Amino acid sequence: MSARTQEDLRILAGAVIVPAVLGLALSVIWWAAGGDGTFYMTVSLPWLPFAVGLLISALLLPALVTLIAMHRHVEQVRRRTVQEQTASRRRLLARLDHEIKNPIQGIRAALADEPSERQRASIDAQSQRLTSLLGDLRKIGEVEHTALELTTIDPAALVEEAVATITEAPGAGERRIAVSLPTAPRPLPPIVGDEDLLFLALVNVLTNAVKYSAPGDAIEVRGRAAEDVVVLEIADTGRGIAPEELDLVWEELGRAQEARSVEGSGLGLPMVRAIVERHGGTARLDSWHGEGSTLPLSLPAAGPTAGG
Repeated sequence: MSARTQEDLRILAGAVIVPAVLGLALSVIWWAAGGDGTFYMTVSLPWLPFAVGLLISALLLPALVTLIAMHRHVEQVRRRTVQEQTASRRRLLARLDHEIKNPIQGIRAALADEPSERQRASIDAQSQRLTSLLGDLRKIGEVEHTALELTTIDPAALVEEAVATITEAPGAGERRIAVSLPTAPRPLPPIVGDEDLLFLALVNVLTNAVKYSAPGDAIEVRGRAAEDVVVLEIADTGRGIAPEELDLVWEELGRAQEARSVEGSGLGLPMVRAIVERHGGTARLDSWHGEGSTLPLSLPAAGPTAGG
């Protein structure tokens, strides 16, 4: 139990005990002074303060019990949160150690002898991999802490720009990319957000759809409005993810088993979720192993609340 919690409980316990003790002291003094008056019925006047003190204490006792229960619950939640955060940090460090160790070993192996042209190319590739990994880690930190530059955004224009960007990616020309956004009678309403970050989120999801699908597979970008929320959904007919690995892809450097054969850092989807949650929205992944995935990004049209 924290020092602050203990102090709060001591204060309330004192508030419960003091009235009864004070009432008892006054009653003893009154009785010792020879007071013999009586109050209605059977309550002796000298003991009236004690009775009032007991009454006050009895009224305060439930509050003490409730506060103790609340503090215990808060402490349990805090301890559980700390344990989860510690476990998450350990997993991240273990994965980071693995991700950095491999390219470093590759560089060392290439430098063991006088490097050939092929080994120089390997060193350059491994160095770029390290640079990309550290850059993605830095981006997540910036996403989580940098102030948002909020503007009014046309979702259709945002999707169009992201799709135009992804069509230049390797392999994108071999996928069937389609966009389906409502145009009549009511197009998607504008949303308030940081345009650069939301563009980055869409490009990351589309990049994953290209990377984890095969030539001829379909990638669809769909949109819909629900109450005060705009949903942008990216779906594909790629390899999909096993159900037991769905939670793993949202963790920094976490990658599904089959995805490890594809070049990547495992930081794309954690960055997407961080961006969407900064805007007060949610990101969810539905996937069917061997069939494909659907990833809806739900964004409040009014933008993030204060402090988002």
